[in-house]
Amino acid sequence: MGDLKYDNIKEWFSTEEYLNILEKSEIRAEYLNGEIRYMAGGTPVHSLISSRVNVAIATKLKDKTCNAFNSDLKIWIDKKNSYLMPDVSVVCGKIETAEKDQNAVINPTVVVEVVSESSYDYDYGTKFRLYRSIKSLHEYIIVHQDEIKVDIFSRKEDKDIWLLQSFEGERALLQISCLEIALPLSEIYEGVFDPPTKP
Repeated sequence: MGDLKYDNIKEWFSTEEYLNILEKSEIRAEYLNGEIRYMAGGTPVHSLISSRVNVAIATKLKDKTCNAFNSDLKIWIDKKNSYLMPDVSVVCGKIETAEKDQNAVINPTVVVEVVSESSYDYDYGTKFRLYRSIKSLHEYIIVHQDEIKVDIFSRKEDKDIWLLQSFEGERALLQISCLEIALPLSEIYEGVFDPPTKP
């Protein structure tokens, strides 16, 4: 996740300017109270893991009133004047959108980020602080792309107390309690660390 400015002069943007930039370009970016953080193109591993997590969760939600979304979906955090675009998000029940942006959701139940070495501090620090302010959010999941490991932060009894659980290794089963589903890590990471085959 990069933090380059849109140009070398302007360093603060309104939400309207941010949305206008997204609408008129192919870039993906997040908005942090005036600052735009451009999202570098994901590596093949990042893209593969994100896709696997999305499909795995969506498959488990077939008989539930929840839906999984990919990284195209914007999350609006009104308290922090910020837009985030998690790798995967889940909304349970009716989808609620921002008053000024009908394409941005305000009530995610679960968000997932695939972390790399360069985005580690951003995902565990800045993003987690922003996500914690969302009342509807029950669990924040961080999936590592350099090892078979998933960390899940779960909100305790609708308070601002978050419990951390770590799941490691191919035999681990990721428990997403608020969705009442479990995902085998072997399914998420299948083939990710295998050497490429020759044509």
